[in-house]
Amino acid sequence: MRKSLIRFYMIPLLGLMVCLGACDNEPDEEEVVARVGDHVLTRQVVFQLIPEDVRGSEREGLIRRIVDQWVNNLTIAEVARREGISLTPSEEWHIENLESEMLASKYFQSKSRFDLPVTDQEILDFYNTHKEEFVRNQDEVRLVHLFLEKLDNALVKEVRASKSLLEVIEKNKPIAGQLEEPNGDLGYVPVTQLRSEFQKAIRGEKSGTIYGPVKTKDGHHFLQILDRKESGTVMELALVKEDIARRLKFEKRQEQFRQLTEKARKEFGAETFYEKIF
Repeated sequence: MRKSLIRFYMIPLLGLMVCLGACDNEPDEEEVVARVGDHVLTRQVVFQLIPEDVRGSEREGLIRRIVDQWVNNLTIAEVARREGISLTPSEEWHIENLESEMLASKYFQSKSRFDLPVTDQEILDFYNTHKEEFVRNQDEVRLVHLFLEKLDNALVKEVRASKSLLEVIEKNKPIAGQLEEPNGDLGYVPVTQLRSEFQKAIRGEKSGTIYGPVKTKDGHHFLQILDRKESGTVMELALVKEDIARRLKFEKRQEQFRQLTEKARKEFGAETFYEKIF
């Protein structure tokens, strides 16, 4: 999979390198790893194309592919020019636009803040004015889950004597393996997303009750319902606070981009004539 991803982003970048000549100024000869006529490829450019986690023989192989592809593209491109093959206006526009996109992206990164502060008051104000977005559309339960591949009589006895399944889990630290439900507090979970065995077990049970063991193909489960929330109720602020903060940071960042873009458009007198298209 990773090799496919490497090829996915390497090809368009190499295409841009071919179009831009890979290097604008004549570099130190010690930096040159390939040359085709007046075009050179430097170590710096090659290293920038290699993911940091690529090591050893995989790294060496990727370097060879980058260099070979660059040389092949340039030499074949020169043959194409000699035979009168050229890019269409649309293809030339794509090259220019790709360069502009990359420069614009670097500009935004240099001018924008990524640690934008969001206050608790901003989060609260957003929550109070957008409560309709946080209405549950199905019943939910706050569930504590304990999995045992094989029943341990001592642990089962401890569970049945306890009023808190979470305390039993924290004390014994049993391993849930590769199950979709880890051991511990699962938070609020839509009832319909639970296994059918779990749904049947907790049906009608009061909050606080520890139920189990529930037998499944994986092993044995104990469940405790800490709270129930019906469909149509509003999620508490604590449950959505982090999501709201991320959304507000995103909106602030988008506003930064909008202001920078608007300033640049005014500075260079940008105009649009949609009436000539629609």
